[in-house]
Amino acid sequence: MSGAVREAERENLWGYLKRLRFVRRAIAEAFPSRHPSSVRVLDAGCGNGTQLALPLIKDGYNLTGVDTDESSIEHARKLAAGAANAKFFRQRVDELPPDERYEVVILSEVLEHLTEPRALLQDCVRRLSEGGILLVTVPNGYGEFELDSWLFRTFRLQRVLDALARGSTRAVGSTDNEENGHVQFFTRGRLRKLFAECGLKIYREGASSLWSGPLVGHTLGRSAGFIDWNARTADKLPPVFASGWFFALRPIDKE
Repeated sequence: MSGAVREAERENLWGYLKRLRFVRRAIAEAFPSRHPSSVRVLDAGCGNGTQLALPLIKDGYNLTGVDTDESSIEHARKLAAGAANAKFFRQRVDELPPDERYEVVILSEVLEHLTEPRALLQDCVRRLSEGGILLVTVPNGYGEFELDSWLFRTFRLQRVLDALARGSTRAVGSTDNEENGHVQFFTRGRLRKLFAECGLKIYREGASSLWSGPLVGHTLGRSAGFIDWNARTADKLPPVFASGWFFALRPIDKE
């Protein structure tokens, strides 16, 4: 697990370290007097756990990760082997035992993959214990990442890169499921409406990075200096320019 955690502690093109810091800060502020081992965290759509689940497990939180992709869950179990505060299951949130509740529920880079994102969001709200928080991260549906990715797919540039990169190694991604693409393209306005419909209120926000698509990733994204600038600059511009957003939310009737 240590190698995967070290990788998560480095910033990358997508602002994953910023996301981890946002999550850590939100949890610490919500439960300032609680020891991590007493805070139950549900990572819904956890993937293989490399970007959020494993660092939170190392922090000492009592974490349950669920995902519908078998290979991702098996990978997560191997990486977290020996951690008594970690459990990973191949199932949906609504398949968990009905009485299980969590102080923190995380939905990170999940809603954009679903045809019915509201249903999962509502399932997650029902899983919150009294005083619990929901942490959601989602790409900007009309940001640089989506445009860059569209150009990358349209001109079939992966074939060119594969031919140029024969024999090279590839970094471990946050999921082993590469078949499930984006089907939702969110704006901030649409997200706010969705949160309100599920009885949620935003109390903290953050931005990921400025540029994060595959074209940038295979060019400027190879520079550590650019990655640092890319992450910092997103915080200085209006949120609409960021490639993705972070939200900390509470149920309105539980504030």
